[in-house]
Amino acid sequence: MIMSEQRITTKRTLVKFGVQTTTQIARKGASTTWEIIKVPIGTDADGNPIMSDCFFCEWVGSYGAAAIQQQAEGVKRSARVRLPYVKAVYDALTTKQTRIYLYGKTDEAHTFVLASDADDYLERHKFIEFQVKHYGGK
Repeated sequence: MIMSEQRITTKRTLVKFGVQTTTQIARKGASTTWEIIKVPIGTDADGNPIMSDCFFCEWVGSYGAAAIQQQAEGVKRSARVRLPYVKAVYDALTTKQTRIYLYGKTDEAHTFVLASDADDYLERHKFIEFQVKHYGGK
């Protein structure tokens, strides 16, 4: 069986990813924050790493039967996301509590969570695909 070549057609939507970190504070309890994932994208003239927290993806809103089913479950907005494979992002999506920030905005209106497992398509480390959902208001 010949598999058709899959690729990301449009990588124009900016997203950022936040992972949950919890620290214990003496006599106060635990403090939970969301740390933005940053990855090295090169080095400067002195050899120091240049870090980025911006990732560009293909963001396609859900429609049809899938959207109707999710609306019945209280989901206000949902989408399928594809982006080039980044190990740090894939590891966070598969092992940690992760938030996806549409357009890089961290307010409630632009914060999504996973609605499916992240898929390293055919285990080739070419791109990651997953579904996201948003319960909040407008």
